[in-house]
Amino acid sequence: MFAIYDIEGRQFRNTLEKLRQVHIVQTGKKNSHAGNTEDDTPHKDNATTDKQEALIVSNKAIQAYRNIRHLSQREPVCHAYQVMSHPVSTIPMDMDIIDAHRYLQEYGFQQMPVISPQQRIVGMLTIKDLLQFIIIDGAQTHYISGKRVKDVISKEVVTADPVSDIRRVAQMMQEYHVSAAPIVNDQDALVGIVSRGDILRAVMNDPPLNIWS
Repeated sequence: MFAIYDIEGRQFRNTLEKLRQVHIVQTGKKNSHAGNTEDDTPHKDNATTDKQEALIVSNKAIQAYRNIRHLSQREPVCHAYQVMSHPVSTIPMDMDIIDAHRYLQEYGFQQMPVISPQQRIVGMLTIKDLLQFIIIDGAQTHYISGKRVKDVISKEVVTADPVSDIRRVAQMMQEYHVSAAPIVNDQDALVGIVSRGDILRAVMNDPPLNIWS
């Protein structure tokens, strides 16, 4: 399953085929939250055991996904939750863009999920988004005052479920020109993020996996 979130919350949740119907692929045009690097996954290194245990996906959820996709038990499937980075560093929607720019620079990220006060994802913030509100005058850098993260983020962000097949996630990322896909469960909680690098590492570790099938 894939979903669309914006500043108002979840607006859509269905299959990739249904996503294509409501969110038309703009061939040749990059989505505004595509990152500038191959692997700019915003994750924290100090993940706790409790948080990791909270991300365990039940066999019931996995079986439900198999039933939807008509997969046999013997067909190898690599799920998003198996390769995603977690926990995820996020940025609050009400943060001033000056602080947001410093925050991204401090952690060395090109993009980061944006969350509401209720800890729900509402978009993705990229360096590219911020640069539109920065004026560079010689050696001096000025920011347009009064702008917050919620004023500059992309209008929509496409997410995937934890049990989504990474082949489907890769297909969505390629079609919508994004370099990372936030992973959100059916309770709208952000539980991880999958980048191009995560998918490449999965392919390297499991050579028989064909992400384009």
